[in-house]
Amino acid sequence: MRTLVLLIVAAEPLVPQRAWLERLALLVPSEAANRWLLLADLVCLVALGLSTRQPWLGVPLAVGVGFFALNALGVALTEFYLALAVFHLAVAIMTLAVLRGARWLGAATLGLAIVLGVLT
Repeated sequence: MRTLVLLIVAAEPLVPQRAWLERLALLVPSEAANRWLLLADLVCLVALGLSTRQPWLGVPLAVGVGFFALNALGVALTEFYLALAVFHLAVAIMTLAVLRGARWLGAATLGLAIVLGVLT
């Protein structure tokens, strides 16, 4: 019994500190799905940029802010694929909230991110 307790105490530091991330694996899409979702995110960001008064400035600014947000999420969550999943959802929700004429684009991206997260 004493040996078992010693083994359990010795193995505790070997358990990842962020084991809760494994429970979120259902939300994270596969690598191939992430590539397609990044293209959908780019389309949403370009659409957001085109909806500004000066599209020639809005498009690069929207894509740049999106790239910065993805990097900030990666640093904050320290799990890149989880950060990608959150980024996909955030871009889709932002597109749904901001664009009036192309809300279908945000809805399609949101549905795609959820479906691919669950299926892959």
